[in-house]
Amino acid sequence: MSFFYLTPVKGDLPVHLLETIILKRLEFLKIIYRKQDIVYNEYVVEGSLYDSVGHYMLCIIVILLNNLDFTNFFTKAEEFLFKYRLNTLVAYDLRCFVKKLLRIIRKHPHSLLCLDPLNILCQHLILKHVAQHVCSDACCTNCSLHTIKVHFKHCLAFIARRQVPLEHSVAHIPCSKWKLYLTVLFKDNLKNRLSRTNLGNIKHDPRIVDLMSLVCKEIPSINNRWSINIVKNNEVDDICKSFPPCMLNLHRSLRNKHRLSHNQRFSYSLFLKDIGMPVEEAITFWRTEYQQAPSGNHNCCHNWQNDEKKFVYGIRHLYGLEGGKKNYSSGNCSHFQSFTEGSCPFKSFDNESMMQILNIKNIDPMLSQIKDFQEQKQYTSACMMYLQKRLHCILNDICDSSFNFSPVKYYFASRNIHL
Repeated sequence: MSFFYLTPVKGDLPVHLLETIILKRLEFLKIIYRKQDIVYNEYVVEGSLYDSVGHYMLCIIVILLNNLDFTNFFTKAEEFLFKYRLNTLVAYDLRCFVKKLLRIIRKHPHSLLCLDPLNILCQHLILKHVAQHVCSDACCTNCSLHTIKVHFKHCLAFIARRQVPLEHSVAHIPCSKWKLYLTVLFKDNLKNRLSRTNLGNIKHDPRIVDLMSLVCKEIPSINNRWSINIVKNNEVDDICKSFPPCMLNLHRSLRNKHRLSHNQRFSYSLFLKDIGMPVEEAITFWRTEYQQAPSGNHNCCHNWQNDEKKFVYGIRHLYGLEGGKKNYSSGNCSHFQSFTEGSCPFKSFDNESMMQILNIKNIDPMLSQIKDFQEQKQYTSACMMYLQKRLHCILNDICDSSFNFSPVKYYFASRNIHL
């Protein structure tokens, strides 16, 4: 099997395994999309059965969900994954890859637009000396030692940018652009696959419905518009205006005291991770604070100089890079409200402290509404109301109830208003 995904695999799989394959692939695509450190994932081994099943099942789900942001995320992440795999191939592996492609092309039942140019390119790359040249440093940015000729309609992206010469409707693509051209063909083929809308009655299959439900739960944490920006350690002070009150309180406390308790540090680390902070930036962020002398009342006796290895291990562990390699995620509002220390301001703060973090006055009519929610112990609803009133936004597109609201959702809803 090839990771170009020209033909789906056939066979039977138990539903529980199918669920695992899809969720593990989503987890891996999220890492690829955010350009984080690659972690081994047995369900995304290139060319494997699980790899092919995961790709095609997600294609089906993307079509059925018809969610523009999720579609954009999926196509971009798959493109990044293809490009990453292609760039890691040595000459021998590249030839094996194109040999498989050529066998599939010869037996392929459909006349896809990408098959002709793909066949032309593979016929060249299968040659040993050509593959060795393309994978060597000699094949630099402007190298044109080898060239393929394709009809201009097969490389419109290159033509539009004037990246290749055109002669009598024939484009001449130099070897320095062949890997990029493979990626373009892969992307075009994927978009063509996702454009199919006639999937019969499959969307009514209860197994597919359950799989779609699982993916929908993952969309908030991988949604394109939410994860498109990488959060740098030196940007946190600027973007904290979009933080929910609970995380804004932790951020201010950290900046003032240069320390947080264990649970607070754990919660804040996961929040920063889920809004887009890579592991390297996270290490720098916490090093900057914990290298400083603590001030004020705090319950943490650690410092970076003495506990650097412990801190780095703990941060990498949250990103799934150490220990059991479980990729932790930030919890919802109910989870944070279960903490006794410095959790949800709507639940655990006194009136004065709450008004200070919310930046509201005694005369603000919003305060009476918040108190009504507090009396009913509906703290999450109070936070959602505060966000909507403060930013004049509607949360229906990201959250259907208070049960699945979270600090991460608050941040991205707020950030979209500020952008």
